[in-house]
Amino acid sequence: MGLSFALTVGFSSGATAQDNTDFLQQCPVRAPLFVTTDLDPIDELAPEAIGVRADAADIDSETTLASFTGNVQVQLNQQFLLTEQATVNQQSGNINASGATQFTDGYVQVSSDNFRLNSGDNRAYLAGAKYQLRDTGAHGTAELLSISPEQVLLAGSTFTTCPTDQPAWQLSADEISLSEDEAWGEAWHAKFELFGVPVLYVPYINFPITDERKSGFLFPTVRSSQKNGFEFEIPYYINIAPNQDATITPRYMAERGLQLQGEYRALTEGGSGQINVAYLDNDDSLANDDSRYLWRVEHQQRWSPSWRSYVNILDTSDDDYLNDFGSEFAGRADAQLYRHARVDYHSEHAQVMLRAEDFEILGDYRSPYRTAPQLTTLFDWQTLSALELNLFSELTHFRNQDNSNDYATRFHIEPAVKLAFEEPAYDFLSELRYSYSYYDQAAISTQDNPMLSENPSRTVPQFRIRGRLNLERDFAWGDASYQQVLQPQIQYLYVPYRDQSAIGIYDSTLMQDDYQGLFRARRFSGLDRIADANQITVGASTSIFNENARELLRFSAGQIYYFDDSQVSLFGEESQIANDRSDLAFETRFRFNNRLYLNAAMQYDMEQNNTRKSQTAVEYRVDERNLIQFSHRQVTNILNDDIEQLGLQAVYQVKANWQVASNWFYDLEQKRTNDALLALQYNDCCWAIRVSAYRRINRNLELQATDPMNQQPEFDNGVSVQFIIKGLGSDNSNLFDLIEQSLFGYRHPFYLSN
Repeated sequence: MGLSFALTVGFSSGATAQDNTDFLQQCPVRAPLFVTTDLDPIDELAPEAIGVRADAADIDSETTLASFTGNVQVQLNQQFLLTEQATVNQQSGNINASGATQFTDGYVQVSSDNFRLNSGDNRAYLAGAKYQLRDTGAHGTAELLSISPEQVLLAGSTFTTCPTDQPAWQLSADEISLSEDEAWGEAWHAKFELFGVPVLYVPYINFPITDERKSGFLFPTVRSSQKNGFEFEIPYYINIAPNQDATITPRYMAERGLQLQGEYRALTEGGSGQINVAYLDNDDSLANDDSRYLWRVEHQQRWSPSWRSYVNILDTSDDDYLNDFGSEFAGRADAQLYRHARVDYHSEHAQVMLRAEDFEILGDYRSPYRTAPQLTTLFDWQTLSALELNLFSELTHFRNQDNSNDYATRFHIEPAVKLAFEEPAYDFLSELRYSYSYYDQAAISTQDNPMLSENPSRTVPQFRIRGRLNLERDFAWGDASYQQVLQPQIQYLYVPYRDQSAIGIYDSTLMQDDYQGLFRARRFSGLDRIADANQITVGASTSIFNENARELLRFSAGQIYYFDDSQVSLFGEESQIANDRSDLAFETRFRFNNRLYLNAAMQYDMEQNNTRKSQTAVEYRVDERNLIQFSHRQVTNILNDDIEQLGLQAVYQVKANWQVASNWFYDLEQKRTNDALLALQYNDCCWAIRVSAYRRINRNLELQATDPMNQQPEFDNGVSVQFIIKGLGSDNSNLFDLIEQSLFGYRHPFYLSN
């Protein structure tokens, strides 16, 4: 059991301020210091010429001084000065004003005690000033403020983005520089004040004043936990180019050591990519001195209308890395790492794919084969309006991840003829396939696998015929009109039995038998096993739509009836079929209104009269960021065990500034909580504070591999407190991300995995 405490404090920021725009739009807009609609620009005023309007003027021709009084408006290019008294030196162009003045140049508004413009260096000076930036509403005070076309300098000044006159936070500094071109500010000898109390001093800080990016430090994070001890991390953001950036994050953990994390992102013409690296040279908490790391590469590219590529590779040093350190690219409950790279070509009649694929199983399990590489082609021709010919082929090389001498090659070719009709009232499909597969398994030891042969081959024909009806009726309920659609369908599938025991299993696994799966042509993924079949599938689906063609209800049910037993199996006889019918599969969806949904699916064993698999989710969704979801999942006889879970996930805005999040999964079989989270957050336009507590199973896969008899789970408990300052960097104050990163992350009910 561990207890963690985290405190996030911001003292500088060089990151993108993109999220700042979001909270500024949600918060009340700060009123300008003064109304500029009353300005009356002088038409056709020459550049660099000074124009003046006033109630009275006194011009001295000998001294070239002009004095103006009463409603004085001075204009120089895009700069305007409003005052009651001003003096203009016609020879030097200098302007002086005493008393209350108002000044704006379109970028900043200033109210001050006096004003002086030195036209020689085109810089204005204002004392006792209050200022406000026009676009963002950032504001503050300055003992002396000087303005040039490129820069605003403030001496003895404050700065804040809080829209209120009594801001929750502000920077007070000896000097602040605001650059309109770079959209970033800098402060020297700055104090960070929270509710009027100085809490932090920094000799230098830069901060965003718009949504543009700049290199610099991001918010540091300080936390403590029993597993890692005291932690401190401070990211440094690097703005390389408009289409490239990087972040380097040192992360110190007292119990483990210093870890270095890095991220690089790039946009290319037609694509994007990202590289992530995390490296810990020596984990002090372990007896060995092995390094621990994570690296990830992702890139997608569209080279032309026909050519595209995609790469996604994730690797860790050990099975427990995700459990110990966490990652935004994989969940703590993930049982495997999936890596693949592919190049695709598409044309009117051809699809070609070259792919490499790899699954790394976390834990002490059978090592899978990787495909390195796999070449697939699909050619199709529409000979008549309803007749289609296609030719599928695949050439794949498999290699065991742990034993490089264990490899095999498979060649598969499969021509097909399809006859398909599709009309509004019905559709019909008749399909005939003939597949041929050849394997080269000479490298696989027949002593370890006596059933396998070096060069087995297999030919399997397949015939499928399917028909569906689309029946509609209109009806009224109350004052509303609805339409019901009923779609019954029937399919016959015949595949003769072929003895495939001489073929190794490289990429085949049993697929799910949900409603849609009942109408598949094959029971196994991959091509190492093609199951024999002589069966009819019967099913029906009905939906109800409202006047706007929005689906309010869907209910589907189906079942397979077997004329013969299916003899082909994977690793054991449990994947064979010896019954005369399959499980009865149900699926249903309800949309009670725009906020309340129900989604459920079930597979019921008619022979044993019990439920083999089921999932139910009820979700009340206010919007994409406010929801409550209840769920129930049940699976029987999976790895000789039963699973039954209750779940609750919620993110809800209780009041205008208060948000609560909860994530709870309870194991009904083991009578224990596997994952729980409760978080409360106060959030306004200037700052946010978040308090959260969690309890989750600590998945120690390395311990399970070395001590498989130890079945007692470890639990990790923790408490976290985060204080978030808005306006000095990106805003990560939404609690929705918190439940997505938990052990069992949030999923929309329409996509719950069963």
